[in-house]
Amino acid sequence: MRGVYNFNAAGETINVINWIKNWFENESGNASGVIIGISGGADSSITAKLCCDAIGADKVRGVLMPNKHQSDISDSYKICNILEIKYSEINIGEAFDGVINATPEALNAESLINLAPRLRMAAIYALGHTLNYRVAGAGNLSEKYVGYCTKWGIDMATDFNPIANFTKTEVKQIGDCLNLPREIVHKTPADGLSGLSDEENMKITYAVLDNYIRTQSYEEKDKEMIDRIIKRHNTAQHKLNPVPCYKIK
Repeated sequence: MRGVYNFNAAGETINVINWIKNWFENESGNASGVIIGISGGADSSITAKLCCDAIGADKVRGVLMPNKHQSDISDSYKICNILEIKYSEINIGEAFDGVINATPEALNAESLINLAPRLRMAAIYALGHTLNYRVAGAGNLSEKYVGYCTKWGIDMATDFNPIANFTKTEVKQIGDCLNLPREIVHKTPADGLSGLSDEENMKITYAVLDNYIRTQSYEEKDKEMIDRIIKRHNTAQHKLNPVPCYKIK
């Protein structure tokens, strides 16, 4: 049986903006601004808007990081222009090919998919360090819960993350509260790497996943999907837990 949960999107939008402002002023180590990878999708666009509202668009820098070609890069330009933030474009294509060509063994499909987010993490940190900007994360709770994220990739290796504890459904509701374009907020989520949507890739719908995260309940017709969610969650613990370290006795 599916439970019901309520989310106060308007209230949480205000709360997270205040949280970003407080973090930046008191915990960022005197950073000059924040920097965020702008993929053209909902999560990064909403996170960028939250940062703009919290500390001002003049302190937010976008970075577009296509791997040679990005079919929807126009959406990345669009959100940067709407938010009126400065942005840079770093094409990781040569670095991507360089790693592949220098690796002694052929990389498998999953390794190739994860390589791009890790290169983007390195690129954005290089620019962020130069500018004294802190890297804003844009990975949501839904993806993290099932391990649909890259360890040490741009979706996990960040300095702060305003949306980390919001499900995909909740992030979209926040985007609506921020009055961002509907076509961006409700854009079909896709990693831009595999050619599939997130839901096709995971064989899990966000509706079922998000409801399960918040209520731990489900409808019997979704049992197969829930089993997949639980299996993925258990397998993802190496990504979600702190790095194990030996302790001297």
